[in-house]
Amino acid sequence: MGVPEDRDEQSAGQVVVIGVGQLRNNREKEPARALEPLELIRSAVAGAADDAGIAVSALSAVDAVGVVQVVSWSYDDLAGSVAAAIGAPGAATHVSEAGGHQPVAVLTRLAGAIAAGESELAVVCGGEAQSSLELLGAAKEPARAEGWSHSPGGPGGFSRATGGTERMWDLGLVGPTRIYPLWENRLRHDLGQSFAESQAWSASMYAGFSEVAAANEAAWNREPVSADQVSGTGPKNRMICFPYPLRMNALNRVDQGAALILASPAAADRLGVAPQQRVYLHAAALDEDCEDVLERDSYGGSAGLGRSLDAALEQAGTTADELDVVDLYSCFPVVPKLGALHLGLDRDAALSATGGLTSFGGAHNNYSAHALVAVVRRLRGSGGTGLVYANGEYLTKHASVVLGQEPAPEGFRWSSAAAPEHGPVTVDDAYVGPLEIETYTVEFDREGEPARGYVIGRSPRGDRVGVRVSRSDTSTLEALVDPGGDPVGRTGSVVAENDRRLFTLARG
Repeated sequence: MGVPEDRDEQSAGQVVVIGVGQLRNNREKEPARALEPLELIRSAVAGAADDAGIAVSALSAVDAVGVVQVVSWSYDDLAGSVAAAIGAPGAATHVSEAGGHQPVAVLTRLAGAIAAGESELAVVCGGEAQSSLELLGAAKEPARAEGWSHSPGGPGGFSRATGGTERMWDLGLVGPTRIYPLWENRLRHDLGQSFAESQAWSASMYAGFSEVAAANEAAWNREPVSADQVSGTGPKNRMICFPYPLRMNALNRVDQGAALILASPAAADRLGVAPQQRVYLHAAALDEDCEDVLERDSYGGSAGLGRSLDAALEQAGTTADELDVVDLYSCFPVVPKLGALHLGLDRDAALSATGGLTSFGGAHNNYSAHALVAVVRRLRGSGGTGLVYANGEYLTKHASVVLGQEPAPEGFRWSSAAAPEHGPVTVDDAYVGPLEIETYTVEFDREGEPARGYVIGRSPRGDRVGVRVSRSDTSTLEALVDPGGDPVGRTGSVVAENDRRLFTLARG
């Protein structure tokens, strides 16, 4: 569908969100109510049409459909199935790759096409049914998901490449629960905080998020929790990887869907969308850090995160001080902390309009689609300017977008920076000898005991070294998780033992 010739100069390059929809399904965990992701997405898109004040039949004019990669169930052509389900089988379709940044990245892709006059009406959507998948036992026996699509069906997943580099796999330093604590422990050291101060900041922030989730109809957990409930460890809140207990980890066992309808102003006019329903996309910025976390320049920040936020704000012609609503990705507390610190926001600033990936729910790659829904709704109600920041992999991929109730001064603008092939640090994968700790974490078992540790440090030559700590080295593990100490900067040794390299902390 082309851009009409009568599009005036004032609307040139403008992109508006005209409808948003989201849902939570089967919180009661009843097998008969389990719906597959495709159906959740279809319902979310229908909800977005209703929100825009247009008939579902009007979606036949949709010329582009972008779907955030679904993890909980597999499809041969999910985007094509979504397009057919909403009555737009001729639409151009796209399914994203993995990563929590993808809702904003897909939004940017489709908005860029509208701004360039290559599209007029587009849908951004995603959904997950991880809770129902496990409820039905379909993760192990896909046939149990009766009535779901089986083309091919069965649970999806992430590729080994998405999980990390070969070096990271060899070390066992893969998975978000093991990696984000590396940044948290280093940030605490860099800020000069005690363990208690750092945990109190995290707990207060997440308790605040739970209050926001309580008012969000699509939130998985709508009962607020206190800061003490977030930080206190016990059978219902066991330590996962130090310093994060369960309630500081994203929750992916949810059934949720979300959708946004994007349009050119001319298309919105033809559909009869009321002006007060329109929220303008001002600017977006995509950026990346290098894939290997062992090659990052530091663990007290993220260069890509900062560049993404700065570029989005600059292209939008605004500053952090002028933002009226902010939603920062919150898979683990360190991410919104780093975002807030970079933006210069106050410690008690509201950092989520959605409710966070623990209380609201972290629907695999799709959380930030719900953040976009929440920010659009807030801007409609109160006006002003909003920002959504989304993070993918291990503080690896970053996407920021600025939205406003007023038209963008220069139309929608966006930028994208590719990841460097390698980071600035040399890594020695065979090193044995003295090592100064840069950062660390300790993984706990289900009985609440330290199971293994991971230490990243520097050799006397300045090379980066990643190494594990054996479960049998109880004195090192106990020192690493001592709430009264700070192991960063302490020296230990990397020793060779039975074809393994292990770290042990110097005594004293």
